[in-house]
Amino acid sequence: MATEWCERFFGGLYADVLASHGREESEAEAQLVKKLLRLDEGSRVLDLGCGMGRITLPLAHSGLDTTGVDLTARYIGRARRRAEAEGVRARFVQRDMRHIDFDGEFDAAFSWFTSFGYFPDRENLLTLKNARKALRPGGRFLLEMHSKSFILSHFRPHDEATSGGVHVTEDRRYDARHSTMRCVWTLTKGNTTETHRIAIKCYNGSEMRGLLRKAGFVNIRFGTTDFFVGPCLALRP
Repeated sequence: MATEWCERFFGGLYADVLASHGREESEAEAQLVKKLLRLDEGSRVLDLGCGMGRITLPLAHSGLDTTGVDLTARYIGRARRRAEAEGVRARFVQRDMRHIDFDGEFDAAFSWFTSFGYFPDRENLLTLKNARKALRPGGRFLLEMHSKSFILSHFRPHDEATSGGVHVTEDRRYDARHSTMRCVWTLTKGNTTETHRIAIKCYNGSEMRGLLRKAGFVNIRFGTTDFFVGPCLALRP
């Protein structure tokens, strides 16, 4: 089940990899999110799949009223401790994004850094419906995604790197029948080695547009930035 691999993967050594992202990079991405969503000081914004608050906290520092949601208790705990240490107000909630129950509370919501596509279509759709429900009428939703065509044109069957003291190898296979990237991650730190099998559903622009429309979004637009190919912006009517 998707929830099971998510809990194992994100709760393991990958946490050290994620924590190694530079602050300057995170702040630059946060400013991009703020610009794309056209957020003013005091705007209420929801970060779906917030991790350790890598984007949520810089947004809070910039004057936004931020809430981050993530499945991984370890990440939420670290985000809360960092917010307290930095003296910034931000709310962090441990919850599966398929089961959030916000209702019209936010001016904007976003899902960043490949935090979407972990589930079957019907559950990915449920995630989008939850995001729409969380927004006030006229609220904006920003989804960072690599389109299927981009993924395939840049496909590499193997990658290897060291980050956060963790040596990472990733072996990939594209399952064309199910439009799914299937990956085997091996992470090693000291005497500890973890192996995780991951599946991420890939969508092209028209498929993603259709999914967003089914979720109740309108004015769906796609774009390109220096950080990611294919950020998608949609509106709750």
